[in-house]
Amino acid sequence: MKVLLIAFLLLISGSLVQAAEFLWLSDIHFDPLADPSIVDKLAAADATQWESILASGSARFPTYGQDTTWPLFSSVLKASTQNHPKASFTIVTGDLLVHHFRDQFNAAATVHDEAAFRSFVRKSIDFVTLELKQRSPGTRVIVTLGNNDDECADYAIQPNGPFLQDTAKVISDVSGITDPDSYVRFGSYNVANPAIKNHRIIVLNTVFFSARYRDACGNSNDDPGESLLSWLATNLADARSDHQKVWLVYHIPPGVDAFATTHAKQPSLGAVTLLWKEAYADKFVSLLNQYADVVGANFAGHLHVDDFRLLGESSKTAPFIVTEPAVSPITGQNPTFRLVEYDSRGTLKDQDTYFLKNLAETVNGSAPVWELEYDFAKQWKLNGLNAANYSKLYEQLGASPDDDARWMLLYSTSNLAGGSIKPGTFRQFYCAIGNISTKAYQACVAGPASAR
Repeated sequence: MKVLLIAFLLLISGSLVQAAEFLWLSDIHFDPLADPSIVDKLAAADATQWESILASGSARFPTYGQDTTWPLFSSVLKASTQNHPKASFTIVTGDLLVHHFRDQFNAAATVHDEAAFRSFVRKSIDFVTLELKQRSPGTRVIVTLGNNDDECADYAIQPNGPFLQDTAKVISDVSGITDPDSYVRFGSYNVANPAIKNHRIIVLNTVFFSARYRDACGNSNDDPGESLLSWLATNLADARSDHQKVWLVYHIPPGVDAFATTHAKQPSLGAVTLLWKEAYADKFVSLLNQYADVVGANFAGHLHVDDFRLLGESSKTAPFIVTEPAVSPITGQNPTFRLVEYDSRGTLKDQDTYFLKNLAETVNGSAPVWELEYDFAKQWKLNGLNAANYSKLYEQLGASPDDDARWMLLYSTSNLAGGSIKPGTFRQFYCAIGNISTKAYQACVAGPASAR
């Protein structure tokens, strides 16, 4: 009888752990200026009227090397939400706005003074977030800011600045922010997970940690990075006190920028380009290790490719980061979106990555074809998105030429010809996964005997 009771209890507890999924988009880089003839109409209209104006324009699907036009944005929303209605919420890991926004706006708009540009930027954010909210399944869209999401300049978002003030209401509305003060101050916030009890999502504006960040339109003596790290530490401590788990969501991940490192005019073992200032990365990793019982996962974007990162020497238990490829094909990748499966305990079970298979043909009028690119568990024979499995994958990639070739293709979202990674630079990109510091990265690139 006792054995039967235990079996019954195990069966009941297992049935209570239910699977669900969320939708993940990144680096949308929406371009409302692709058809210059309608820009003045957009500037004069409210964001709620933009969809009909954009639909009346002549913008087409972008080619490789261009950002997301209205036809592509509309298509990815349809493919990711209407065809996958079971997603319980949406995460967007930054860069909603088009590259070189100010220059393009000045060229297209009749009135392009500071006030006009500020208004157009605000409406662009309003439009993208409202479209996501209206079309996405579930109750919330967790929106992260990227380095292009500002009106000052790239990597120049101003703490307490006009952009954060202008966008606080719409971001709060779609993301469920109840106290917008931290958003206005840092572009960061802490909200309850929309679907998992006793779990929170902390959104970090990691642009402040970037080696390229400058408060160009504010006080150049400010150090928002240090203040943001203190804010994060407080929020993680509060989560632990409340017995809650946390997912961290941000745009720029820490570590080596393998693309910039391999494409610069320098020897492969020479200067290394870092995504964050190393001091911030060290403190961040220290916090993650200190709160390893609290932080369940890290989600990032910015790289435009299908990557992951392991942070720390003990790789099987180290914090890990998963990055989402871009919607925008500007760097030569195919547009993508992802569905991530999780259970009611907050455990990440699997992920399915979808890509636009025929981008080149859509420019000439062909209907877009979105297909499943791969299922993580089936592709790599690893059940669960966790540090141990990503560590196993890292080891596989260093030992199997077949896995290396497959990973390079998926890294470039099935467009290796236009992607950033090539067979000759595989090791530089591979070493960026498991070596966050300059010294460790250089040792890994130098040869297998030095790796880790």
